[in-house]
Amino acid sequence: MRIGLVGAGWWAREVHAPAFHGAGAQIQGVYAQGSPRARALAEAYGAKVYEDYGELLENVDAVAIATPDAAHVPLALEAVRRGRHVFLEKPVGLSLEEARSLLQEAEARGVVAMTALTARADWGAETAFQVRERLGEVVAFRGAFLADYLADPQAPVPWRGGLAGGGRAGVVGDLGAHLFDLTAWLLGKPLEEVIARTEILFLGRENPDWAGILARAGQTWGSLELSRVHPVRPQRLYLEVEGDRGALRVLLALAGRAEEAAVFWSERPGAWEPLLLDPGLLRGRNPREPWGLFHFRELVRRFLRAIELGEQPVPSLREGVVAQAVIEAVLESSLEGKAQEVEGV
Repeated sequence: MRIGLVGAGWWAREVHAPAFHGAGAQIQGVYAQGSPRARALAEAYGAKVYEDYGELLENVDAVAIATPDAAHVPLALEAVRRGRHVFLEKPVGLSLEEARSLLQEAEARGVVAMTALTARADWGAETAFQVRERLGEVVAFRGAFLADYLADPQAPVPWRGGLAGGGRAGVVGDLGAHLFDLTAWLLGKPLEEVIARTEILFLGRENPDWAGILARAGQTWGSLELSRVHPVRPQRLYLEVEGDRGALRVLLALAGRAEEAAVFWSERPGAWEPLLLDPGLLRGRNPREPWGLFHFRELVRRFLRAIELGEQPVPSLREGVVAQAVIEAVLESSLEGKAQEVEGV
């Protein structure tokens, strides 16, 4: 399988490239318009630097896109129209409209397309998914993704904080995609309505630093929080789900090593007790590997297997677009100051 890496930043170098290489794919080339890091990344894998994206597409079977959000859909659309499979970072795009256009094109042309929703390959989250039936009927949920990457008010603002690269979503797109997908996955049903507030907390940013959200899935309400300015390290992603029989709490390993994930169970009433992480879910991965690479080894395995079988992987592009619909609803709810239904995909 010939892979083209699109983007040459830290994430492409430390996660995408070694995950695909480790899975046996051939890294054919790197396209990163104007990036001085493209050559070093390509040379590390005996690959070629492409200055023309169309030429890269002529010489690969699939692309792995790790660029600023604004470039996701244009790059992915061009690949899909040439019949290339697509492994795409989240959020899918800057708007639900453009994300839907990509999904429609990918499904019409029958290509394999995955959204890299990291929680789906987390050791703790997968263990929690296996035992979620113990909850009985779900009655409430709460969760948060709290990160510090823009916690310093004086630091230069990267592309994620500007409209040109990160769009209007800010933290809602960057971290919300993970939390919204994780919540819907563990609940077993989509988020259908939100009441949200977003805030830019420091000068110089053009999109939200923080969001507080009340969300409904079916008849069940819960609360979610997102922050990229949380002052405490390490970053933390967690979800609690309450059922009529007990409660489940999962702490994902999206900082440090993969083995630092944890799952807890409580009776109703009771106290948190740790559950053993299922070793069968490692699938040959090293739990001492850092987050990101550990997760992507599994995502890449699923992506390549889906291409081999001619089926869609999990998580698919469609699931990424479902998360995009929640992102859009959160932004509209905050803008209009009222509840907003999440559009179906």
